[in-house]
Amino acid sequence: MRYPEEIVQEVMALNDIVDVISGYVQLSPRSNSHVGRCPFHNEKTASFSVKQAEQFFHCFGCRAGGSVLTFIMKIENLDFVGALQFLADRVNYKLPEKEESTSAKEQRAARELSAELNKKAARFYHDYLFSEIPDAENARKYLDARGIHPALVKRFGLGLSPPMWDGLLKHLSDTAPQHLAAAGLATQNRKDAARYYDRFRSRLMFPIIDSRNRVVGFGGRIMDPNDKEGAKYVNTPETSLFHKSDQLYGLNLARKARKNELIIVEGYMDVLAMHQWGFVNTVGVLGTALNDSHVRLLKNAGCVSVLLMLDGDEAGVKAMLRAIPVLVKGGIKIKTLGISEADPEAKDPDEYLQKHGAAQLAALIKNAKSHIAFQVGLFKEKHDMNTTEGRVGFTHDAAQLLATLPSAIETEAYVAEISKTSDISQAAIHAEINKIKGIPQTAPPAALRRRVQATAGGRGIKKAKETLLHLVLTYHIAAKALEKSKYIGANEIGGGIYADLLTMAFDNARSGKQMSPAEIITAFESGEYHQAITEIFVEPPTYDSKVAVEKALNETAFIIKRAWALDEMQDENAKNDPKTLQSLGFMVRNMPSISM
Repeated sequence: MRYPEEIVQEVMALNDIVDVISGYVQLSPRSNSHVGRCPFHNEKTASFSVKQAEQFFHCFGCRAGGSVLTFIMKIENLDFVGALQFLADRVNYKLPEKEESTSAKEQRAARELSAELNKKAARFYHDYLFSEIPDAENARKYLDARGIHPALVKRFGLGLSPPMWDGLLKHLSDTAPQHLAAAGLATQNRKDAARYYDRFRSRLMFPIIDSRNRVVGFGGRIMDPNDKEGAKYVNTPETSLFHKSDQLYGLNLARKARKNELIIVEGYMDVLAMHQWGFVNTVGVLGTALNDSHVRLLKNAGCVSVLLMLDGDEAGVKAMLRAIPVLVKGGIKIKTLGISEADPEAKDPDEYLQKHGAAQLAALIKNAKSHIAFQVGLFKEKHDMNTTEGRVGFTHDAAQLLATLPSAIETEAYVAEISKTSDISQAAIHAEINKIKGIPQTAPPAALRRRVQATAGGRGIKKAKETLLHLVLTYHIAAKALEKSKYIGANEIGGGIYADLLTMAFDNARSGKQMSPAEIITAFESGEYHQAITEIFVEPPTYDSKVAVEKALNETAFIIKRAWALDEMQDENAKNDPKTLQSLGFMVRNMPSISM
């Protein structure tokens, strides 16, 4: 639940964007803006611009942009509400208490209590690890033998659970044991419900910390090599606060590296080893398959691409294959690196680093395969390339994979490689890809093909949409004319942020509400939305008359509508329906004008 719009705007009004950003970036006044070096990517020349009058920032290098709230979200790694609280605290503004149902209050209180108990437990385990008890000394020797230095132990807050049934229970004796059980720190005795015992005993403890820097759970590694009954690793069970499929170990630290590529490994010790050797942009999965929640966590941390460095055994390969479509769906670029390919005797990154060091691993990372090359390599292993049947099977599998690529350039590059490997012509591979995608083998008429290439997608269409949205968000008369014409709607403009902004423009025009760029940005909580809106307003066109506005509205609407219609004509269902094709063709040839 977000705060009312007036509260958001009041907090923003008290936090001038130049004042706030100056605390992070050295800004110099220039013309109608302030400029400096972007904090979100490495650059030698200043491409980061802050417009004080409009209260938004924009980087012409990495395209980051938004309001003062967006900046705090990105620089402090906070969500929308967290950034709002940060800015409110900065100016001693007390945010009102949000209304919650009784059930919601109880759930929030339970989560807060679990977080507080986990924090106390983490301190207890950490102190125990550095105590003079023999078990603790052995644990420290174990970490030292694994190359994990005390500074890193403290950075990650590692600890040790005592080898007793009630060590934590006694330490937190002022807390009802059922609360410790609800936090996943204690377990109720099955035979005697009144009795509880510690969940973690004689285990090296890895606190799991979320994006809000709360200890939400633990991973515990067994320390006694003679214990054949206990699992090697035990995690906190599912609680109101902890869901292992929603967490990535070490993300709270990796995101501070401010790199747009993160390395994903499998285990706690692998994360520690990677950080120890300088690869501080490394995170680990918690014994679960990568999923959509993980993708959201990665994107919220500013991740654009990932390197999957999972164990090189069969299970690791399967984990990579499961992760790839999830990451592709989330729009994250993927590279893969199988450690065992470089050294068959090193089963994971930790072992490889111990044997070869950081420089050699850095070289492997630099030359890591794309996920396409990785999967093509698996196809090559699967088929006997010395037989015609094997080469055909390999090529068919590769074509199935390449049919999923959105980039024609990338497709062309891999088709050339596949052709060379299989000795099957590029034309035949392209034909197979088109068949899989449902594209007919007969080429469309040249005139239509040229029009589609000229209008469907690309920078021109994006610019037309941005210009049209700037028009209707700035000039109510343009928004009213466009809505009345029913010429451009959510479908034509492409859905998502553009559709939401078009709806906002229509609503504002009806109510007479005028919003500044910063107000429009903060009407949404997504950082991606903030960046897209900034693109619309960063270099807006100017118009000297109503006639000029009307002309621009018609030109941009025409480009958008025609591109949509031509795109629709390429749909398989439309191609098989002469009436639909005729209707769309008529629309392309007879675009009406919009009158204001």
